[in-house]
Amino acid sequence: MLLLSLFACDTPACLGGDADCVMPSPCPDVTYSCEGGSTEVYVLGPGDVPPGGLDTLAATGDIVLGNDKIVAVIDALDHPHYIAPTGGSVLDLGVRGKDNDSLRAVFGAIGLLPEEAFNYTSMEVLEDGDVKAIQLLGTLDGYPAIPIATRYEVRPCEPGIRIRTEIANGTPDALSMYLTDAFYWGGREMIPFTPRVGSGFNHPDFGLSTISAAFFEVPFMASGMHSAPAASYGVVSCSDDSITGFQSDNVSAMGAAPRVFPSKDWEIYERFLFVGDGSAVSAAADIAYELREQLWGEDFVTVSGKIEAPGGQLGDTMRASLQIVDGDDIPVTHVLPAADGTWSARVPANRSYTLVAEAFGKASSQSSFDAATSDVDVGTVTLDAVGEVSINVTIDGLEDHALVFILPADDATEAATAGTVYGFFEDCAPMLGLTHGGSPACNRVLVNGATTVALPAGTYDFYTSRGPFSTLGALQGVAVEAITGQSVLLEVESLDVQPAGTLSGDFHVHGGKSFDANIPDIDRVKAFIASGVDVIVSTEHDVVNDYAEAIAALDVADRLLMVTGTESTGHLLFRFREDYGFPQVVGHWMFWPVAYDPEGPYRGAAWDEKAEPGLLFTRQDELGWDRDIGVAQLNHPYGGAQFGRDYSWGSAAGFDQTVPLKETYDGTGQSLYFHKPDGATYSNDAYDVQEVMNGTKNENLIQYRSFWHYLLNQGIVRGGTANSDSHSLVENVLGTPRNLVFTSTTRDDFDVATFDADVREGHILGTNGPVIVASIGDNQPGVAVATASASDTLHIVVTAAPWIPVDEVRILVNGEVTQTITDLATPADPLGVDGIARLDIEVSLADLLPASGDAWIVVEAGHALVGQDDLDCDGLPDTGDNNGDGKIDWKDVEELTEDPGVDCLDTVGPLAEPPEPERETPDWLFRTVNPGGYPMAFTNPFILDVDGGGFAGPGVK
Repeated sequence: MLLLSLFACDTPACLGGDADCVMPSPCPDVTYSCEGGSTEVYVLGPGDVPPGGLDTLAATGDIVLGNDKIVAVIDALDHPHYIAPTGGSVLDLGVRGKDNDSLRAVFGAIGLLPEEAFNYTSMEVLEDGDVKAIQLLGTLDGYPAIPIATRYEVRPCEPGIRIRTEIANGTPDALSMYLTDAFYWGGREMIPFTPRVGSGFNHPDFGLSTISAAFFEVPFMASGMHSAPAASYGVVSCSDDSITGFQSDNVSAMGAAPRVFPSKDWEIYERFLFVGDGSAVSAAADIAYELREQLWGEDFVTVSGKIEAPGGQLGDTMRASLQIVDGDDIPVTHVLPAADGTWSARVPANRSYTLVAEAFGKASSQSSFDAATSDVDVGTVTLDAVGEVSINVTIDGLEDHALVFILPADDATEAATAGTVYGFFEDCAPMLGLTHGGSPACNRVLVNGATTVALPAGTYDFYTSRGPFSTLGALQGVAVEAITGQSVLLEVESLDVQPAGTLSGDFHVHGGKSFDANIPDIDRVKAFIASGVDVIVSTEHDVVNDYAEAIAALDVADRLLMVTGTESTGHLLFRFREDYGFPQVVGHWMFWPVAYDPEGPYRGAAWDEKAEPGLLFTRQDELGWDRDIGVAQLNHPYGGAQFGRDYSWGSAAGFDQTVPLKETYDGTGQSLYFHKPDGATYSNDAYDVQEVMNGTKNENLIQYRSFWHYLLNQGIVRGGTANSDSHSLVENVLGTPRNLVFTSTTRDDFDVATFDADVREGHILGTNGPVIVASIGDNQPGVAVATASASDTLHIVVTAAPWIPVDEVRILVNGEVTQTITDLATPADPLGVDGIARLDIEVSLADLLPASGDAWIVVEAGHALVGQDDLDCDGLPDTGDNNGDGKIDWKDVEELTEDPGVDCLDTVGPLAEPPEPERETPDWLFRTVNPGGYPMAFTNPFILDVDGGGFAGPGVK
């Protein structure tokens, strides 16, 4: 029976089951005109050049929909991306001719749960003269009785896409539904803006259980970006004079007001999705105000002016911006001045405004103006004068690429210069550029030859290095005065620290193609060179990127060993644990090498949704990943979540480290490790290595290490790696930490198969500074079993650059520290070149091996580890002495205010971090180029067969 019979006579056009239906054109009150307007719609074919931009993902088979002003891509039904279960999303959207797509995806839903997303089953191209459209039909993903229909339409001259969605409740029950577009920002990218009391860029924090309090009605939503070339986006309802939703830097949702739909009820929601040229919110907000004038009779005027500082500094150099506030509390737009300091923006007419100017992440001046019915020129806004510094770096006497850290030299400068990006992301002092964009970013600058930056007056220290195997280039106490210039030269020397027969590698690196990164490819490649890492594995989330254009533009192909890979990152929640009541994802997994396919929907990566790890391995294998020469890596095995999606396999599976893993699958998390999913060639344990260190700050080392040891004690031997997981110039420093791979292949004759074989064999030292060369006779660390006896000795040599403190060396046997060596050499001058050698010692295995059974041994060097404890009794350290009272108990748990009165807590954390070092100490110098970090290195294990019967793990501790 057709669904048409369920509804009244004014049924929406395409919910009655008629495959030949055509939805009416959306937003009939919107009108644009121009000379020479045009439209187009076509399916991308092999060899077609898709629209460009940092975020573009258009692939062969997707549909291009555009006009003379804009160009969009709707992904094919079998090319789903991110949280959408099928294609039919707005995947790319940019200004015609600008190649500035900055959009991840916009897709339809009625709520936050997986089953509430739109699942399209048909897609049709419609053409009626200059009107071009795409019509999609389907149902909700988890409700086949709830039909949906969507029409995307373009007309000549218009700065966006008209959209109409129809939905009906075909179930017998009343349902709460929120007909919305989900804007998937991904984090570190677009920043949403809404004109609402106290809002603008400021939006309430929320969780899945508190999200209802984050819903607000607003006139429109717009968004701003970090990197150029950029576009800005926005949406206005054509069905109502307001639009309802919530905002975050991961996802924004904007749509019709949530309500209860009785059985047979329906709704039509029409809106205009638009794109502006440039990264400023005002580029989109200007369009929003024009649309609201057409739709709802809300008049607007244009405000203009100029922003500058004494000494000739203009707005762009000053990282300046302007927020225009209605009265005292309703931000209506946000403007970035042009390079010459001029700016303009539209605002609602007949209101009084406050103009707030910001520079270097801090409010600088404030003034008022009235906007009646005519355009307003508010004149020149003068900011505080600043100075300039020309920075240059030499590596072994030659100018070269480097990442320079600019830090306040005193408390007064820090207080005066600390700022944020519109209240988002990390505080930076000084704030020289948008945190997750190109250089300068936060307080960091990429240089290659003399590079000039503007700085607020103050006293600064300048630091750089070529990774951990060089001297620390430093110039301290540089006084920068307003309207003056300074020159800074940082000289760096390479040191003989990296062992012969090794290549350094960072196997976890992101750039702008990742959904949660926004650094341009050109700056990412400059950072590759600046890091001094030999081998970079490009591992974008869910896609592959080879950086070929940027490498060619910089002419650095001979300086960089690039291996393309991908990080599988689940978005679609699904149930894979019978002992857990909610759908999940399986964390993050790495594959390399993966061939780059410029026309594939994921650029060579496999679709990675709704799959346990073994099925992920199988899908990637079926696309050509050769595991005989490649590597599969378990990333950050424990940790947090993003919008309800676990980052980590261990967290998602809920492994209890106090008991062994189950070898027989019974549906529980403890039995998932060895499970072979339906349709898979491989089981979930068919990976090669796992991250033991991840990130410059390395705050979760103790948990990753714990899981690695838990597996080793059960005889499950995997190599351990150390990677930066860098997404920008700021949050993690590329190459810190890194892997030293002991291999026969070299930079000059690099062979990825040989290199990867050594990675799989665990011929790796993980480090962010200290270097450990350890051996037992002829045996080196790795996953292969070696024979040993109590008469053998463990030889340990530790070296490090003078600026990297090494406080102790730890020898771990079966996961327990059996010896701690603290009598190490200390360099006299941390900023010098001498004092590399720290320790050279022989330790008898008779002092290390247990009284019976086999053993595995790992050597660590660096900072003493901060004590942590396991308060929820699952074997995983989860809480530190956060209140400093000398013991770890419920009082250290952030979310507890009273004693829960149980031995094993349900709520735990956070882990404790090392104390802030005092200024000018070795630990402080280390942190100047490794923010938040502490020195740490680890060998891979010696797997020792002591009794001659083959290696057997000692068992769970």
